[in-house]
Amino acid sequence: MSKPNTDIFKRQISQLVIPESKEVKLKNARNLLEAQEGKIPEPVRKVIEHCTTKKIGFILSRNQYAGNCRDARSKRVRLGHKGIPLYDELKSIVGISKDNTGKTIILAMHCRGHMAIDLKQVEKICNFQSEISQLAEDELMSRFHIKFGSVNPFLLDYESKQSLLHVFDRGILKPLVRFPGTMMTNTGEHTWGIEFDPRDLVGLIAHKVIGKIAVTDTELKKYELPHRLNPKSIGIITGNGPDSGIALWQDINKNIVEILGDHFLGDISLPQVTVISVPAMGLSMELDRREQATWQALSEAVIEMKEQKVELLALACHTTHYFTDKIKEIFDGERQKFVSMPSVVLKYVEENDIDEMAILGISYVSNLDQWSAYKRLKRYKIEEIDYETKKKFHELGYFVKKKDRLHQGYKELNWLINNKIKSKNVIIALTELSILFQAFRKITQESERNIIDTLELYAQVIAEKSIGLTKE
Repeated sequence: MSKPNTDIFKRQISQLVIPESKEVKLKNARNLLEAQEGKIPEPVRKVIEHCTTKKIGFILSRNQYAGNCRDARSKRVRLGHKGIPLYDELKSIVGISKDNTGKTIILAMHCRGHMAIDLKQVEKICNFQSEISQLAEDELMSRFHIKFGSVNPFLLDYESKQSLLHVFDRGILKPLVRFPGTMMTNTGEHTWGIEFDPRDLVGLIAHKVIGKIAVTDTELKKYELPHRLNPKSIGIITGNGPDSGIALWQDINKNIVEILGDHFLGDISLPQVTVISVPAMGLSMELDRREQATWQALSEAVIEMKEQKVELLALACHTTHYFTDKIKEIFDGERQKFVSMPSVVLKYVEENDIDEMAILGISYVSNLDQWSAYKRLKRYKIEEIDYETKKKFHELGYFVKKKDRLHQGYKELNWLINNKIKSKNVIIALTELSILFQAFRKITQESERNIIDTLELYAQVIAEKSIGLTKE
């Protein structure tokens, strides 16, 4: 039999604190009893005793009746959320075989819930001389006082007094997600769950083997999530104004929540976000006269994001995307990418066969001249907006910065679009107008115009890249 790598238990810090005394844990368990329940079930009491004696951190919880891993995944309660990914539910099977001396061996095999245990591989790793067969329910009950559907390693270890051989798939030792990094299983009762650090569990067991014993379960493919398990970290540079970065961050979170749906597990499903607000980015309001000063301020923030190992970099400002090539030169690498908002908008225009549009933004953006990051839109039919109307849109941007009477500002925005703009497609390329639009989006969506909110579009793409729905 292969020997476990004990160093892994010394190097890692447990995800859960060492439990309080048995008495405290029993008291906590009694608080989980329903009104009609008289006492803590005996299997649960044994698990509490075993874990507190061995100083293993754990959290007990209650759930609806769950008879197997697939059933439990939608019912376990963790961090206030009902339902966990199937890969965080522990699958345990008890079998019987013979070793190379002919001695009968009772063994428990454990892997993540979305995998299947490869019995042939277990036989090979343990050097068994006969095929493994699953222990019959009556023998499981007589040996360990455990029913089918309520097998768990804590109770098995307690009842076997360490005489049982545990075989762990090595995949449970490395958390698939950074947070919370724990797994769950039953406590010998179908309505009681236990959350634990799998590394603590494996460290608890004296008689064990660790190896690659699990394979992909083709029947469980439908339970796989269509996204990466650990979202890519995001960096947002803002400052012209700071509210633009706040709005972008909120939109990214909103998109991730919508994409994940029932698989959203609260804060732990969201990416790590670093925000740098650079007030000097306001210099870009006179980009043609302050190009060097603007780049000096912006480049320092880009370098800082690079050094912080941010994986996806976003710039919550239309004007400064003028520096896209320079930003990419500094930031882009094998695991780090700058996401260009103009590129996102251009792709949307191409994919939706849009051939004419009006662009609402300051002149450095909407004129599509040498200072505009959107100049690739020149090949489309762009509506000429008269000077006075442009001025009013620009003034609205400053109006939003004051954070006062936004509803009045929205009314003016809506009036200007419907009375001064002829194009069916309207691209909002001024972050302040995006903030105004998003505050009253339900009203705006009733318009026959196709309002293309570039900040929201940008957030959607960044969210998809973060959770792995789109390739780089």
